[in-house]
Amino acid sequence: MKILKKVIIPVFAGIFLITSIAYLLESRFFIIGKIAYPLYVTLNRTIDSVSKNNKEIDDTIVYCDYYTWHDDRQWQRGYSDEPLLGFYKSLDPEVIKQHNEWTNSYGIDVLKIEYIPQFDETIINGILNSDLGNTKLCLMYDSRLRFESIGFTYPPYDFDDDRIANTFISDMEHIAELYFSNKNYFKINERPVLWIYVARDFKGNYKKVIDKARKKISKKGYDVYLVGDVVFWNYKICKISAYDAISCYSAYAGRPNNTAKFAERLKLLYLVWDISSRFAGKDFIPAGIPAYDDTCLEYERISVNPLRGTTDDFRYQLNVISEFLDPVNIKKNIDQVSIATFNEHQEGSSVEPAKQWGYARIEQIPAVFGYE
Repeated sequence: MKILKKVIIPVFAGIFLITSIAYLLESRFFIIGKIAYPLYVTLNRTIDSVSKNNKEIDDTIVYCDYYTWHDDRQWQRGYSDEPLLGFYKSLDPEVIKQHNEWTNSYGIDVLKIEYIPQFDETIINGILNSDLGNTKLCLMYDSRLRFESIGFTYPPYDFDDDRIANTFISDMEHIAELYFSNKNYFKINERPVLWIYVARDFKGNYKKVIDKARKKISKKGYDVYLVGDVVFWNYKICKISAYDAISCYSAYAGRPNNTAKFAERLKLLYLVWDISSRFAGKDFIPAGIPAYDDTCLEYERISVNPLRGTTDDFRYQLNVISEFLDPVNIKKNIDQVSIATFNEHQEGSSVEPAKQWGYARIEQIPAVFGYE
């Protein structure tokens, strides 16, 4: 036993030391990601080339987060930048028209609208029923804001609690009834696409509740394509199975503070999640972000260290994440990418033309992902 202890203790100590050093190198210098990324890109391109029989992807679906709550009260809360259109109201027809022209001109295929039932009025009376041209809409169910509205201030959200489970199922039915039949709602192979925000914070029997919601929606005639916002640094890989696709709103958590350097950190994160999703038979949707600055709201919440960078930095990040584009399982000739955001001006993450950067951010989208 003493000999065994003499062997086992040093072995475990050695493993702990190596793991700690590896974590330190990756978390600070992104060494593993920098080494693995080019190898992964080469291998991935080779595999895709063989599996597609050299058939090119017809289109990359570009999602961009969109907000319909802009009004005088919201602007007074604070803002990190000023759009070219000024401090507008989301229900202004001229604003909606200009937004539609920009999305069509700069290759944004789908506006992913932040959703809770309280936003029905601004969505339905605004952009949902406007002339969108080639752009479509889908909803991103904001579970954090929704569950907060029924008394759950902080995550995680326990789906063993009937209040959360019943609210979720009821909201899914409501969304299906009110939105999925709209001609502007985005579908893949006739399947309406619905994103679930911060699904990584779900616990309890959430898979059973999601399955129950799917069945309720199916009875209304829709086979929903669910995208779970589970991709994050806690690597809760087990959550993949509940969804048709996985992604994130943004993986930014305060560092590094430069848009291009942040792309270096994303390499390993996306590599792990991409491989995991493929093994699980699910779609992976990489996500990018041009900047982040919510210090204008620090009087009401703890702000995150601002993320900043040049236009070239943003372009570099988009080029990095473009290597993780994954052909959609139910429609192999398209893949998907998400960009936060179109018009979140309180958090400084928008690509909407603004006085601070003009058209520089939005121009990077078609430059990397094309116009179609």
